[in-house]
Amino acid sequence: MIGKSLGGLALLVLLSSGAAHAQAVGSVFRDALPAGKQGPELVVVPAGRYLMGDHTGRGNHNERPLTPIEIRHPFAIGRFEISFADWQLYADATDTPMPDNEGWGLSSQRPVMHVSWHQAQAYSKWLSKVSGQRYRLPTEAEWEYAARAGSSSYYWWGEQLDSPDTRPRAHCRGCASSRLIQNKTERLGQFPANAFGLYDTAGNVWEWTASRFASPFDGSEQSTASLLDKSPRAVRGGAWNSGPSYLRSSQRDMKQPQHKDYALGFRVLRELP
Repeated sequence: MIGKSLGGLALLVLLSSGAAHAQAVGSVFRDALPAGKQGPELVVVPAGRYLMGDHTGRGNHNERPLTPIEIRHPFAIGRFEISFADWQLYADATDTPMPDNEGWGLSSQRPVMHVSWHQAQAYSKWLSKVSGQRYRLPTEAEWEYAARAGSSSYYWWGEQLDSPDTRPRAHCRGCASSRLIQNKTERLGQFPANAFGLYDTAGNVWEWTASRFASPFDGSEQSTASLLDKSPRAVRGGAWNSGPSYLRSSQRDMKQPQHKDYALGFRVLRELP
């Protein structure tokens, strides 16, 4: 089914606004930060259209109705989830405590966790300030668009889990993950990327989005929740302690914005000029 996704990518490239943006689609870059440091690795995603939600009839009621979404402008998004190494730069610069790494080791190479929605917003605001660019959390609609990468299937790679021991598709309980990591997160980028070049959009850690959780879809999925809004936020992607069905592209869950745990992290979006 990856061939299907690549076909979708070709279509989405045609929908990109402007030749310069179209040429940049798929490019990977990092923004320079003070003191010779670098921001998180980003990949450019094209403009395009898709149907958000459950395409298969196998999803939950809160994944409906299928909602037409137009992404009018290309954007860059984290190639990986934000890591402990990324967070360390923020912590050092702002005298902010490091989140709990559960003592799992190699934490600089793992996705950051035990971070609330408000903390993820604060990191994004800091990254915007020091890079001179505009970073934020992706809206729920932007997140699903990037995770699907042109696909309309149950998982971004197809309708079935298809995750053999020799080449697991993702990190979850039931995804044939190595026994060495079955009870913790995995290092970033250890499983196949989707057609846009994004890693771990299925499994490893749930990811915060910018959006308030609404069921059914009511437009909140296309906007950023107010910092003063205390309602639950949408999280996406499933995690290392999730079953395979939680890794589907349309799967949604909700968490209070102050919530933090060992299976919840985020990735950032960077707006393009």
